[in-house]
Amino acid sequence: MERDFYRHPERFPGNADGPFYTTGYQLDDGTWCGDCMFCGTPEMAAPTLLSPVTGEDANTYFVRQPSTAEEIEQACEAIDACCVGALRYGGRDPRILAKLPAASCDYRKPGYLHRLVRLLFSKRSAI
Repeated sequence: MERDFYRHPERFPGNADGPFYTTGYQLDDGTWCGDCMFCGTPEMAAPTLLSPVTGEDANTYFVRQPSTAEEIEQACEAIDACCVGALRYGGRDPRILAKLPAASCDYRKPGYLHRLVRLLFSKRSAI
């Protein structure tokens, strides 16, 4: 698994060290709250990677990073399943970036900027 990944400032502290993570926010008293909405859908997609949703701990976070191709697929499915964008990928692996929506990634997908510039210039010339 990748060791060089983005350290998001809102990374929930319960996450295992690695590129897959969830976001959260810190209250005035120092307590952290996860951004995920406690629906359990991401946990169903990656049950061995994400903390179980319980009454005692309603926060969603990666308890460990994926180590196999199957687990990477599960982590990507969990990111896709999250309706509030609280699950993210901070790595640079182009195979993983290709599986995920750009909004869920901290680094741009390969070719993304080129396609965006081409799209902007094609619309500009049509005006």
